[in-house]
Amino acid sequence: MKNRKTFAMICYFICIAACIGAGVVSFLAYRHSITYTLGFLLFVPIWIGAYWFLGFFNALAREKNGKKTRFIVKKSLTRGLSAVANILSVLLLCFWVYAYIFMVLPANKADGKAKAGAQQVVSCGVVCDNIN
Repeated sequence: MKNRKTFAMICYFICIAACIGAGVVSFLAYRHSITYTLGFLLFVPIWIGAYWFLGFFNALAREKNGKKTRFIVKKSLTRGLSAVANILSVLLLCFWVYAYIFMVLPANKADGKAKAGAQQVVSCGVVCDNIN
């Protein structure tokens, strides 16, 4: 029983460490130390790992016998820790939705317009050369 409680807490701390790591990657992308693409590619596996370890924690923190549930880790502590990890995960996911909508998409549109403008300039130069 004590080993199960210890293992549950280890899983929780790994989950929180992964959430913090995902937060650091998100912050680095926000500060333009790394690109948003690299940041997202690093964020996703870390975030999935955090989600798995939170699931392991929740599975280890309670024990079901039929309809009765017995908590290995205190009930209020289990729910509180799960809520903190879930809120942190949702906030990180919301950051990436924000970053994609307001940072990545406008940059892609601007790149597309710049490429289209460059193609028009090149084709105008070719047409003007043919006229002369």
